Amino acid sequence: MRRLLVLGSAVIAIALGVRAAAEDWPQFLGPERNGIYRGPAIADTWGPAGPKVVWRTPVGQGFSGPVVAQDHVILFHRIRDQEIVDAFDARTGAAMWRFAYPTSYRDDFGFDEGPRAVPVVAGGVVYTFGAQGQLHAIDLETGTPVWSVDAMRRFTVAKGFFGAAGSPLVEGGRVIANIGGPKAGIVAFDAKTGEVLWTATGDGASYSSAAGATIAGRRYAIFLTRAGLVGLDPATG
Repeated sequence: MRRLLVLGSAVIAIALGVRAAAEDWPQFLGPERNGIYRGPAIADTWGPAGPKVVWRTPVGQGFSGPVVAQDHVILFHRIRDQEIVDAFDARTGAAMWRFAYPTSYRDDFGFDEGPRAVPVVAGGVVYTFGAQGQLHAIDLETGTPVWSVDAMRRFTVAKGFFGAAGSPLVEGGRVIANIGGPKAGIVAFDAKTGEVLWTATGDGASYSSAAGATIAGRRYAIFLTRAGLVGLDPATG
């Protein structure tokens, strides 16, 4: 079944507002992955008719939420046998670009077969992690591919119950992902090139997205893997 992505006028205000004060929502749970919005004030009531619909577009399968960055709405979904990254103009809904690649992922339990992980936008690049473990970096303005890694194949990852689902964490020029390989449970890639910088743990991947945090003056990349909670130095693993 196909769904509709609908942005009301107040949601557009969240994303855009007054340009000088507006705050993007470029990743899972917002700028700091804590669900806190710090942009212009938004309406707390809609009225009986609800918010005015500014634009809408049909979308395919998936559990991945859209993100907003630099006036782009980025949608990660699946149509037939392709995982697709679409960019729309946040004000008008006009299509800006599309990046697509084949997928053969099948859900053994009969659930949705689209991507699960929310995209991350950082440094002008969109990073996506598909249900089949394909990690892609795409230029935000043009939709041109920058680099890609078939993580499941490269790191010999067994198929999980519900596919790859954790949204990558971008920290200090590194894209850090819960891959779940037996010798590469967590992997850091160079954000510009996709080069592997370090690997850590042999933990299986969970369906949790990582977070960055500063604790007692030290920076951590914090993951909940299938084995437990792990805190790593983002620079070294």
